[in-house]
Amino acid sequence: MATDTAAAPQVARSTEIDHSAEERITRLIALFVASGYVFYLILLAPQIAAQSQCVHILWTIGAVAAIFAPPAVFGIAAFRRRFDVMRAAAAASVIGYILAALSWRLAWDGELIPTNSFWVADIPGLAGLVAATVWPPRRTIIAFFVATLSSLVPNHSGRTPDHSTPVLPDVLFSVSFSLLFVAAALMVVRAGRLLDETRVTALSAAASAASSQARTVQRQRFNALLHDWVMSTLLAASKQGNSDAVRRQADITLTKFDDDGRDDEGYSVAGLLAHLRIALNAIDDTTPLTWTVADDGDLVFPGEVVRTVTAASVEALRNSIRHAGPTATRDVSIRITTAGFNLTVADTGVGFDVHKVPPDRLGVAASIVGRMQRLTGGAVDVDSRPAAGTAVRLSWTRS
Repeated sequence: MATDTAAAPQVARSTEIDHSAEERITRLIALFVASGYVFYLILLAPQIAAQSQCVHILWTIGAVAAIFAPPAVFGIAAFRRRFDVMRAAAAASVIGYILAALSWRLAWDGELIPTNSFWVADIPGLAGLVAATVWPPRRTIIAFFVATLSSLVPNHSGRTPDHSTPVLPDVLFSVSFSLLFVAAALMVVRAGRLLDETRVTALSAAASAASSQARTVQRQRFNALLHDWVMSTLLAASKQGNSDAVRRQADITLTKFDDDGRDDEGYSVAGLLAHLRIALNAIDDTTPLTWTVADDGDLVFPGEVVRTVTAASVEALRNSIRHAGPTATRDVSIRITTAGFNLTVADTGVGFDVHKVPPDRLGVAASIVGRMQRLTGGAVDVDSRPAAGTAVRLSWTRS
């Protein structure tokens, strides 16, 4: 029996898996669109003031509030990750713009203005972008076309004849100019959603791989029992016949098979170490395993706990072999107590910055961190820094 080995340098702590890709992309687009509204409000301010002379002042105040206030709430909600508020603000932005454009004629005093466009007709695409951020494609496209058609009301009612243009070219230009951006926003959000779905599939595959690995380890243990006990017992029986020694050996063999069949109920200390050693040796049989049992007694550990921690330690060792570098040395140590156990996979390799690991790197996020976080009583700590090695600490505490 040996003592624990020293851990590698520790400077950083692993973080939980970040929010979904769809949420991150949605927030970025929402902040971009909200900034666009602020930019257009500043840009259109002189035009709003000049064109307010031909409509009732209350309409101008109400239209500015209806068109620009909800997007401000939309941007703040995106910054604070309030997706429920974002959806409500998006609906208010689209409806506010459509109502403002359609109600323009009610507030108009009948005076024609020599202008190429009324300010309210310049930004139907922003309403479509807001919708694309949180709504499905069909609803977004409908909202965009309704907003675009609504913007024609002031343009084809209040302009002087020398500034008027045919309706069809106006519609085609407005649609073609803005639809590209709306479609791009829809595709970017969809890409984030597909990335999340792919990630969920990969996590499921990782869980299946862990289950398969557990079955492989169990099969190896069974093969070892067959070789070490069943075959030796049969060989002894063929030479010694029905002797007392052969009967005792047969009883021991049956007892070992009974103990192996109870692994789902729990692992003894020896069973835990055997399970761990077999799994690690399947990856690299040169990495030493050292252990310390701090308390004497007949300790039993749940089978699910042993298999989960073993699978996570195997992934940590596999990552070390892949990324630590050709000159790195590795060791695995475990300290067992009545309260649980602590297992460390350490190396002296190149290390990495744990805060810069992308969430789609499933070796860390799913196979190590996610697996241990789903285990009741489980905990994980990934300590590393560039050029100073890595230590992955896995622990389980009885509840």
